[in-house]
Amino acid sequence: MNTEIIIHPKLQHVGLTTPNLKALLDWYREAIGLTVNHLVKVPPGLPNPPPFTAVAFASNDEVNHRISIFEMPGLSIDRDRLQHAKVQHFAFTYKSLDDLLGTYVRLKNKGIMPVWAADQFFQTAIYYQDPDLNTLELNVNNFDDEWTVTEQLRLLPTAQTLTYIDPEKMIAACKAGASAWELHERAFAGEFKPAKAYDLHGSY
Repeated sequence: MNTEIIIHPKLQHVGLTTPNLKALLDWYREAIGLTVNHLVKVPPGLPNPPPFTAVAFASNDEVNHRISIFEMPGLSIDRDRLQHAKVQHFAFTYKSLDDLLGTYVRLKNKGIMPVWAADQFFQTAIYYQDPDLNTLELNVNNFDDEWTVTEQLRLLPTAQTLTYIDPEKMIAACKAGASAWELHERAFAGEFKPAKAYDLHGSY
């Protein structure tokens, strides 16, 4: 048993609270294919009950749960979150830029639009807000393996850490035959900037 050296555990899941469990689960089913693996409902009249009425353990892969969502009906949505310390966002990653851009189109067709998107040099990311105003990042690495991505992040100059993008412009270039690497280079160079600047208030 090692009691001296730091053991590096893997990040497994995030926990959320919500006043409306069904609405949040429906949104994450659509956004990332979330499946509820276990749902616990607290029986009414239970002596010394927990502060929640139900909890869902859900995942979109082989891990038993990536998100646990606790329903607390008395909660209100925090519209002043910019003034409060909080979890700023959490993220899911794709294997290819095609998967990320295809998801953007699918969600757009469902009426789910991002709050902002950017090429961050080491990755390309699109950000959404769920019904409770939690920020969900969907991203893809711009380099072939995690070690290279980490090295590029370490070497990233502080003068330019990202370039905002319009996914529609990137998709048009993709359909015109640009490769994923060409799209990244053109995006970071500013070719796909949105016509109107993103309003980031509320997503940080």
